[in-house]
Amino acid sequence: MLKLPKWFFQWSEENPTDIIGPAVLTGTVVTGAAVAAMIVAFDNPYRTEDIQTGPRGIGMAVSKFVEENPQYDEYEETYVAFDRVEVPEGTPTAAEAYGEVIAFGDMDQANFDQLTKAMSAWTGTDITLVVSEDADPTQLAITENCIETTQYLNDSWDTHNLASEGVGVNCYTCHRGQPTPPGSWLKAGAVNSAAEGWAAIQNRLLTYEGAHTATDFIHKYTQSEYTSLPVDAVEKFLLDGESIKVHDLESRVDQQPGDPTWQDAERTFSLMNHQSNALDVGCVYCHNTRAFYDATQVTPQWSITTLAQQMAIDVNQTFFEPRSEILGEESAKMNCMTCHMEVISPLNGRNMVAEWPELATMAE
Repeated sequence: MLKLPKWFFQWSEENPTDIIGPAVLTGTVVTGAAVAAMIVAFDNPYRTEDIQTGPRGIGMAVSKFVEENPQYDEYEETYVAFDRVEVPEGTPTAAEAYGEVIAFGDMDQANFDQLTKAMSAWTGTDITLVVSEDADPTQLAITENCIETTQYLNDSWDTHNLASEGVGVNCYTCHRGQPTPPGSWLKAGAVNSAAEGWAAIQNRLLTYEGAHTATDFIHKYTQSEYTSLPVDAVEKFLLDGESIKVHDLESRVDQQPGDPTWQDAERTFSLMNHQSNALDVGCVYCHNTRAFYDATQVTPQWSITTLAQQMAIDVNQTFFEPRSEILGEESAKMNCMTCHMEVISPLNGRNMVAEWPELATMAE
C-alpha cells in the first residue's frame, strides 16, 4: 500500500476542494524520481562527449552523443589478422621456392603464402604473387602497384599514417574486404556532349566507386555530399593539386556564377563537406569559425589535414592515375573517406602492420 507523505494530508485539510494541485505535484515528483532511477540504471541516452580541438576556454570542441558511439569503426570487428608462421631453419625463401616473384622474395615460403592469404581476404580477391605462365599479367601488375602503394604510404608518409608508432595501413584499411575500396572515387566527367564545363559538375548525384556493393553506402558516400555543389572537388584538389581556398578581400558583386573564383569557392565548400563527413566531425575540428581564413587561428588538426591532402595528391598522382594505363580504363582513386570511413582513427587505431612489417618498408 502506498504511504503518502504528511504534507499531502495537511494540504488536503487546508484545501479540501483542491485535489488536482497536490496530485499533479505528486505525479511530477514520482515521474522525476522514476526517470532519475532509469538514468542511473541504464545510463543517460543523451550523454555527450566533447573532443577538444582548439585552445582551452574558447569553445572549440566537437560534441557527440556517446550512445551513437560516433568514433567507432565497425569494420575493425570483421578484420581478420593473419599471424606469422613459425618455420624451421632451412625453409626456402619465396624466390627460391617459386622463382621470380613480384615482391617479398626474401620472405620464407610459409610466411609468403600466409601473407598471400591475408591479402586475398583483405581485398576480397584471389591474390597471385607468384609470376608464372598461368598468372594474369594485369592482376600481377595491379598487385605489385598496390604493394608499392601500401609501402609508400607507410614509409614516405609515416608522419600521417604513423607506421613507426604501430598503426600504419595495410590492404584492408582501404579495401575493407572488397575488390574495389568502398570509399574510392572516379572522375566526374561530362554527362554528355551537351553538358560540359560548369553545367556538367553541378546538381549531379555521383556516388563513390564501390557504393553499389552495400546498401548503406549509397546514402553515405556521394561526391557532392547531396548538395548542388560541384562533384569534381576531390578531383581538382586531391588529384590535380589546385589551391584550396575561399576567402579574399575583393568584391564579388559584379561577378556571376561560373566565375572561376566562385567555382573554386564552391569546390572548397564541397571538399570541406567531404572531409567533415569522412571523419564525422564539424568545422571547429580544424578551424576557428570566427576566422576561417586565418591560418594563425586554426587547431593542430588543421595541419594534420593539410598534410593528408598533400598525401592524397601525391599518392593519386604517383600510383592511382598511372594505374589507369595498366587497367586500360580509369583507376579508382583515394580521398579522406577511402581510409577513414567516418571515424577519426581508421579501424579504431588498430596496428595494421604488426604482423607484416614488410608492408611498412619500401623495398631497397
